[in-house]
Amino acid sequence: MENNKTHGDSPAFSKAAFYTDEYGIDAPQEGLTKREYFAAMALQGMLAKYGSDYQVQNAKEAIYWADALIEELNKTK
Repeated sequence: MENNKTHGDSPAFSKAAFYTDEYGIDAPQEGLTKREYFAAMALQGMLAKYGSDYQVQNAKEAIYWADALIEELNKTK
């Protein structure tokens, strides 16, 4: 079922966030992609466990885990 696939560049949340611009108009705000959101959650967990040493390595690992999660979610049962 192709419709049940998770795409990393899809919005992470079903509703767009809004902000009020300088003219008082509520304008849509893009927000995070699923890949960015998954990576942020992975990075949050790694920082909580290991601290902030090795920032670049932690960031790369967070992206790796986000991509791995998307891949697993797309596997058929």
